[in-house]
Amino acid sequence: MSRHNQQVIEYFDQTHNDYRRLWGIDRHLGLHCGFFDEAHSRHDAAVTNMNRVLAATAGISPGDRVLDAGCGIGGSAIWLAENISNVHVIGVNINEMQIAIANDHARQHEVQSRVQFRIADFAHTGLAKHTFDVVWALESMCYADDKREFLAEAYRLLKPGGRLVIADGFLTRDDLGPKEQKIVERWCRGWAIPNVLSVRRFQQHLRETGFRKVQFRDITRNVTPSSRRIYLASLLFYPLGLLLYWAGLRSELQTRGIASGYYQYVARRAGLGVYDICCAEK
Repeated sequence: MSRHNQQVIEYFDQTHNDYRRLWGIDRHLGLHCGFFDEAHSRHDAAVTNMNRVLAATAGISPGDRVLDAGCGIGGSAIWLAENISNVHVIGVNINEMQIAIANDHARQHEVQSRVQFRIADFAHTGLAKHTFDVVWALESMCYADDKREFLAEAYRLLKPGGRLVIADGFLTRDDLGPKEQKIVERWCRGWAIPNVLSVRRFQQHLRETGFRKVQFRDITRNVTPSSRRIYLASLLFYPLGLLLYWAGLRSELQTRGIASGYYQYVARRAGLGVYDICCAEK
């Protein structure tokens, strides 16, 4: 296993309880931002609504086979199985603890006949080629050390005409100054994100991989309440987290994770970051 993948595993292992307390993942099973609109103005509803928006964007239909690439604790896969008839989902994740939790949730929701979770690297799944109608990546693609490897695997797994749907953060441009680069680095470091690409660079990688009908939709406005929630939590809990770190009761990784909540907001307010939904076809 690569050093980077091990860092990602350690990050989610050590911050799981933070996600439970501050994000409410036991209620909605989502470790991602919410899609806020007039009908979904509260946190839990907006987090669940993001699944609805992505499913509509990808055109997921009854009977489709979906790969949830970086499935977290199973929220999206379970939502798809419960809301679209006869959909079959395989969720992959490198984190053994999260896969165990996802399997427990699948049993509790009684969808285990149509949802499977397995430990695998989403850039090297070992699954058969041309077997999925949709590859789904909801705030997971950012953890790929080499985004081109992730795209190549998604392309290999998709059937002809299959769709890749991604919701994630991107940079607005490549030419960052030193101060801007430092903000982005601090944002990424605490969340174990190896790098963030600009929309332009990612579009280029998609086309070089072979994807067509590439579309990007800027939904920054819709996720701003989630971004603000993370920012306010960082202001409130970072001083306490620092004290607990000095007392030996929290790790450096956990403390940096809180700080990243501050820097992601600073990056967005400075116009450096944007949150997009991307859909592309094989």
